[in-house]
Amino acid sequence: MDWRMRPSTRKWFLFGHVVTSVGWIGAELAVLICSVLAIAGFDPVTTRSANVIAGILAGTLYFPASLLALATGVVLGLGTKWKLVRYHWVLWKLVATLALFVGGNLLVVPSFVEHGEQASRGELVGASAVSGTGAMSVGLTLLLGATLVSYFKPWPKVFRAN
Repeated sequence: MDWRMRPSTRKWFLFGHVVTSVGWIGAELAVLICSVLAIAGFDPVTTRSANVIAGILAGTLYFPASLLALATGVVLGLGTKWKLVRYHWVLWKLVATLALFVGGNLLVVPSFVEHGEQASRGELVGASAVSGTGAMSVGLTLLLGATLVSYFKPWPKVFRAN
């Protein structure tokens, strides 16, 4: 059965998906900027503050934004002509989003939260902050790539019989 949502429902889910996806990109970018400031800062106050803010932003924004973007994307995939695995670009977005959701929430965000807590206690944040910056850079690149393929829809159907 090929279920499709009503156009008005699709528009609301699309609106929610775009807003939460842009929010997720914004959270990645904000944490990345704070992380770069923390690593490159020569002033201990700036470094400490940037680590604290990165931890707060990552711990507060990343999970809800990533969950809502993933959930609205899956609903749109199931309820529209695009489906989840009918087109290569949708499948690519799904795989990238799942990888970022799981990896970001289980590996990257906890390290930023821990670094923020360390900095708030006046402790030195270790060199592992550099790997978090790299991970945020990769995450931002993947999210921008997902946005790009959403707009251009570059690849054909996965299964031609549909």
